[in-house]
Amino acid sequence: MEWTEDVLGPDFSMCQIPVTGRGAHTTMSLMRFNTPPSTPVRGTVLYVHGWSDYFANPELAQAVVEVGFHFYAMDLHGYGRNLTPEILATGEIPGMAADLAEYREDFDAARHAILQDGKPVDPQHLVVVAHSTGGLTMSLVLMEEPGEVAGLALATPWIAPQGHPWVDRLITAVAPLVPARWHAVRIPVPVNTNYHRTLSADREGSWSVDPHWRPKESFPITVNLLASTARARLRILELVGRGQGVGAPVLLQISRRSLLVPWWENRMHQVDTVLDVGAIRRRIGLLSRTPRVISYDGALHDVHRSAPAIRQKAFKDLQDWLRQLPTG
Repeated sequence: MEWTEDVLGPDFSMCQIPVTGRGAHTTMSLMRFNTPPSTPVRGTVLYVHGWSDYFANPELAQAVVEVGFHFYAMDLHGYGRNLTPEILATGEIPGMAADLAEYREDFDAARHAILQDGKPVDPQHLVVVAHSTGGLTMSLVLMEEPGEVAGLALATPWIAPQGHPWVDRLITAVAPLVPARWHAVRIPVPVNTNYHRTLSADREGSWSVDPHWRPKESFPITVNLLASTARARLRILELVGRGQGVGAPVLLQISRRSLLVPWWENRMHQVDTVLDVGAIRRRIGLLSRTPRVISYDGALHDVHRSAPAIRQKAFKDLQDWLRQLPTG
């Protein structure tokens, strides 16, 4: 395992780790904040990004380290730093999974690498922070085997379907009727770029966004994307029916409002333009009987990349929650 300087600068290192993956996408990337060896720590935080995204938030890493945690982040296979020019040249669709459970291998590989790096990853010291589809993925992975972490912090996890609750069952019923050879083909639907507009410094946002790793129009929407996320949410409902949860404290950080329309409005700088935040708040109790839920006026889909005052409040709330965990 070879660590090199990351694109985020000298405070960060990264390594690529082989995984089974899918097609040409056979590596996951692990980033770390280079904490000085003498720094007292209470545990380790592992961050997981959302769909059509990658880790790009050094402020979040700094906030975590300030309260005594090592910080690592994954770019899952098929995402971010794994999308080298050679991989992109293959033409294989990034971010595609027939089953979100395949990212369990990435999670296990990351834990093993962090352990080899000399940092704690046992259930009493490991905390997962995850955003959007990454929040759905890690909720599923951790509910399948409860008790693997000391806490799960979710920033707008995609744990509720868009629209009516029956949408997931409709998708999973229709998907098998579509020939398998079409499951990985781009669905020709208009892609909403409003969130990218609020995020990217090349448009009206304030964040440097790599156009290959986080394209303006997102990764292609496929049957696999719709079916895998729908099945994951239904699987969570099934696990809840069996009495399973995450087995650790859960934090939800989320915008107070959504605005889900295809056209642009200036107030989109202050709302979630990707997911239905009300539906997510109604479902968070599936993961824990006593979740900590914090909503933010003016927050974006990624609360931790909202306007400075809002994200600083979100960082402080995350820090307070981390301090209260029984780690150390």
